[in-house]
Amino acid sequence: MALTPVPFYILCGSLGAGKTTLLMRLLEHWKAHGRRTGVLMNEAGSVSIDGPRAGTLAEQVMNLAGGCVCCDTKEDLSWGIAQLVRDHGSDVLILECSGLADPAEVIDAVTDAYTARLASLERVIALLHPISTEESHSSGYVTTQAIRCADELILNKRDLYVPGHWEQFRAGILEQNPYARLWETSHARLDAADLLAPHPLTKRTAPTNVLLGKSRPGLSQRSAYHPIATTISLPGPLNRQRFLAWIKTFPKELERAKGYFRFGQEPELQEFQYALPGQATITPLMLLDEPEPALVLIGRGYDVDRLRADLLATVENPAPLG
Repeated sequence: MALTPVPFYILCGSLGAGKTTLLMRLLEHWKAHGRRTGVLMNEAGSVSIDGPRAGTLAEQVMNLAGGCVCCDTKEDLSWGIAQLVRDHGSDVLILECSGLADPAEVIDAVTDAYTARLASLERVIALLHPISTEESHSSGYVTTQAIRCADELILNKRDLYVPGHWEQFRAGILEQNPYARLWETSHARLDAADLLAPHPLTKRTAPTNVLLGKSRPGLSQRSAYHPIATTISLPGPLNRQRFLAWIKTFPKELERAKGYFRFGQEPELQEFQYALPGQATITPLMLLDEPEPALVLIGRGYDVDRLRADLLATVENPAPLG
C-alpha cells in the first residue's frame, strides 16, 4: 500500500537568528494537535547540541551532525526521512538546517523522485536577523539563499535594533524576495497556527506583503508560485523533437529541472537533468524500481502554468481534455 507523502518543512536562515527557538514553538503546536512530528537536526559540529531539546516535544529526532545537509549528509537526509516516515510513523517532518547549509540544495534533495514518495515539500521558513558586516562569505551566501528560497521570511530580534537600521534591513530583504510573507518578531514570538495556515493562492499586486504586529495572514495576498518546486506528472511518452524544443524555451528564472520519462517509440527510461548555468542532459538508464514519469521544476518568478502546458504538449498523442 502506497503511503501518502507527509508534509515536509524546511527551517533555515542566519547563524544565531533563533531557529531552534522557533522550532520549539512549532513542535509545541504540533504536539498540542496530536501530530507525530519527526525532526531532522543538521548541525555543523560532530555532536548535536539542539537535538536533545527538540526530543522533549517531537515524536522522534534524527541528528544529521558532522556536515551541511546540502553536501556532506545529503544521502543521510533521504535516509532519515525514510526512517521517520516508515519506522516511526511521523505524519509531519521538519528539518532545521545548520546556518551553513544551502536551502536550495536541500530543496533539490527533498524533491528527488524517490524521497518525494515519502515527503512533500510544504514550506520553506527562513529566520533572519540584521547581519553583521563581519559575517563570513560562506554564511552570507547561505543567508542570501535562505531569503531567496523562503515562503515565510521571519525577521527576528527587532527589539535589539534602532528603527532606522531595522527599516533598511527589512527593505533589503523584500527586494530579494517579493514572493514570501514577511513577519517581524522578537524572540521568535509568533502564533504557530498563523505561520502554518494555508496561503491564499491569488497573486499579490501590492509592492509588499508585510505582516506587522498581530496582522492576520489572511489579509495578505500570496504569490501563486508555491512551493518553489513544482512537480508535473507525465501521462505518457514524450515526443523527442517537441521536448528538445521545449527545453530551449526555459526562462532564466527556472533554476533547476529534473525527472524521468520515456520517449515515444523508444524503450529506454530517460533521466533528465538541468541546472543553471549548465546545459540540459538526457541520459538513458535502467532502474529496478522505476519512479512515476514526472518532471520537477524549481524556481520562482516565471509563468509556471505556461511552462507546464507547453511540457504536456510534448506528450505523444495526449488524451483530449474533457
